[in-house]
Amino acid sequence: MSYLVFIVAVGLFALFGGGGPLHRDAWFEPMMRRIDALALEPPLSLTLRVGVPLFIFLCLFGLLGVLLGELGEALLSVALLYFAFGRDDYPTDLQRFLARARVGDLHGAEMLVTDPSASAEQRIALPDAALQAFGYRGFARWFPTVFYFWLLGPFAAVGYRLIDLMNERSQGQYQSTVVLLEWLPARVVLLTFSLLGDFEKSRSLLTNEALDKTCSNQSLLALGIARAWHLDLSTAETPSDVVGVAETAQKAISRATAVWIIAISVFALL
Repeated sequence: MSYLVFIVAVGLFALFGGGGPLHRDAWFEPMMRRIDALALEPPLSLTLRVGVPLFIFLCLFGLLGVLLGELGEALLSVALLYFAFGRDDYPTDLQRFLARARVGDLHGAEMLVTDPSASAEQRIALPDAALQAFGYRGFARWFPTVFYFWLLGPFAAVGYRLIDLMNERSQGQYQSTVVLLEWLPARVVLLTFSLLGDFEKSRSLLTNEALDKTCSNQSLLALGIARAWHLDLSTAETPSDVVGVAETAQKAISRATAVWIIAISVFALL
């Protein structure tokens, strides 16, 4: 049943992307405002913000189980897993970036992948920024959700996405929790990159940077793509070089997604 739930939810996400009906999150905004008014400490506040929606979903799961049996549980599981996928329009944003870079508008392309409020010292070169942005965004919208779904079930996947949504809503107040939850899925995706690309060149990441607490998940995934597919970011200066970096990030994410689906399918059929 879990495999059928997974395939249907992934198919819906491929069809509707991050703009489907279950990704309109206005329904929980009144609830969040009530919790805001309580002015609780961050750990307790986050517990309520995640726990209350999960309790509502759990009640619905039990009710549908009573009314429709396994069919009701399966339908809600599909809805929960689809809900747990990322919201951002990654494919469109990537194509917008590529369109600007291809016509030589590197400044316009840079605006799509860098924080305009960041100081000059905090900014990184455009190729690095593009690789980190699209590598991480492609990862965060799909892989942690699938990882926690298969590890702990649909409610765990929803819990991860709710924490991510609350972090965005609070402008990074719960970033440390998101980083912690993404730590293990990022390392599994890094291993996937290594197996798909040049394993010899990228395997040191698995034993060094992967265990380095100062290396962010964004940086680690970008390094994994760069080493596995032989990207030399220090020489990527022309618009065509920048396009090549972004297209490599897209290729890495697409291939890793396909590998995960195939691996899950083979495991489910054994």
